Order: sequence, then C-alpha cells, then structure tokens
Amino acid sequence: MLKELIKTRGVKQKWLASKLGVSEVTVSNWCSGKTAPNVDHLEKLSAILDVEVNVLKNING
Repeated sequence: MLKELIKTRGVKQKWLASKLGVSEVTVSNWCSGKTAPNVDHLEKLSAILDVEVNVLKNING
C-alpha cells in the first residue's frame, strides 16, 4: 500500500528517505512490508503523502 501511495503521489523513495532522515533501504523495507515505520515516521509520512495516519498504520496489516 505504501508503495502505491508513493507512486501515485509522484514521490521518489530516495527523496522520501532524505526528507525522513532514513536510508533508502528503510523506505524500501516499508514498501515491501518487511518493516513498518514508527510513530514519528508515520506522522511525517502522513504530512508528505497527504493521507491520514490511520491509513498508514495499516501498511503491514
């Protein structure tokens, strides 16, 4: 789901990683469902992707 949100918003994983202060591998792991963003990152992702935090909480669920 996160991968689709990123794609539809026209955001590059490298840029997103830079904005969040994480590695590209971290963003890639979130997109593949290997790991999930913590609360801080969820809030920042919410603002960047213009989506509710509750939607992002279900990324791996």
